[in-house]
Amino acid sequence: MKKLYFLILLASMAVFLVTGCGDKTAVPTDVTDNATEDTTDEVKKATDDKKEEVADAAEEKKEEVAKAAEAKKVAEDAVKKAAEAKEAEVAKKEEAKKAAEAKKAEVAKKEEAKKAAIEAAVQKQELAKEEAEIAVEQDADKSVEAPKVVTIISAPLEETDSAVNEMELVYFDYDKSVISSAFSEIIQKNYEWIAENPDVQIQLEGHCDERGTNEYNLALGERRAKAVFDYLVSLGANPSQFTMVSFGEERPATSGSNEVAWGKNRRVEFTRL
Repeated sequence: MKKLYFLILLASMAVFLVTGCGDKTAVPTDVTDNATEDTTDEVKKATDDKKEEVADAAEEKKEEVAKAAEAKKVAEDAVKKAAEAKEAEVAKKEEAKKAAEAKKAEVAKKEEAKKAAIEAAVQKQELAKEEAEIAVEQDADKSVEAPKVVTIISAPLEETDSAVNEMELVYFDYDKSVISSAFSEIIQKNYEWIAENPDVQIQLEGHCDERGTNEYNLALGERRAKAVFDYLVSLGANPSQFTMVSFGEERPATSGSNEVAWGKNRRVEFTRL
């Protein structure tokens, strides 16, 4: 633009000089016309150059805008990808947390199942033990049949018999007819006396404490007498030397409703017929 102004100013000065000096120097018409034509061409060229420069600047600006838009898009895509990655990471953490909780719940469930299985096994073992004890008692009841054994379900209270002082009593746990190791030694001692007196007829009397029905206690007293009888026979005693009877709870050794009295009443006595 400055170049254009300079050319115009230069052309104006040239016209002024030519016009002012017309009377002194004669300038050929073709020379003036050529100068004017040259000046116009220069102005036109300068204008074209300026337009081209403006066009180039506009093109550069357009390219810059395009690049800026592309850079913005790239940045937006990067931000979007970062957000998606963050979201995926959060989802992954949540999934891992849920998996850990599920694993923890599974472990707790397995522990609970294991505990339940152990408890069931213990209960089953206890039940099997009780059934085995009952089976042993039942087998003991059926194992030996004495040729001369009479079981009296209910004996009259006034029945006379005398205890054998040389023999001790055998006591039992509550609702049991199993002979404990402590009283197996007593039965052994009683057997030794019986073996030395083969002509004495011995009655084994089963007794119970006051708890339970009369029918149940009669049956329990009978099982207790039978358990002592079977033990004596296993030691070598003559079965024909014994008679068994159950008094149930009808003949308590001592009165009272406490553990001491009940313990003394759960017994088998050896009496002479």
